Amino acid sequence: MRLSKKAAGFIAAATLFAVAVPAAAAVASPRSTCYGGRVCLYAGFDYNRGQADHWRDFVKDDSNFGDNNWLNWDFSNSWQGMNNETSSVRNRVGCSATLWQHPFFTGAHSTFAHNTNDGLLANNAVGNNRASSLDIWCR
Repeated sequence: MRLSKKAAGFIAAATLFAVAVPAAAAVASPRSTCYGGRVCLYAGFDYNRGQADHWRDFVKDDSNFGDNNWLNWDFSNSWQGMNNETSSVRNRVGCSATLWQHPFFTGAHSTFAHNTNDGLLANNAVGNNRASSLDIWCR
């Protein structure tokens, strides 16, 4: 079957739109929400409520936060480093996730099971503003 030029144009535009749009829609929300399949870290207590919206989400291990920057509420790069700056976490990745005090999964650590949250890391072994790496693991 042969498509008209107009129909082909609509299909091409729809395909381009479908490829371009999901990238923004699939990531975590800066406003304390964390979508399934992700571990979301927040710079502020209680998932940034009432504070600056610096956040970042992960789908795999990250051995060194020293090369990561927080994202702003509008998904732009904050240019502020993440190392030793995490205050709260939400785990929606489907597996356990461990925050480590030092890069390369060393030092004090705290493990969060799937679907758990902690709005105050100061009450954990990893501590507030001390996380430097993230290990996501499934049994």
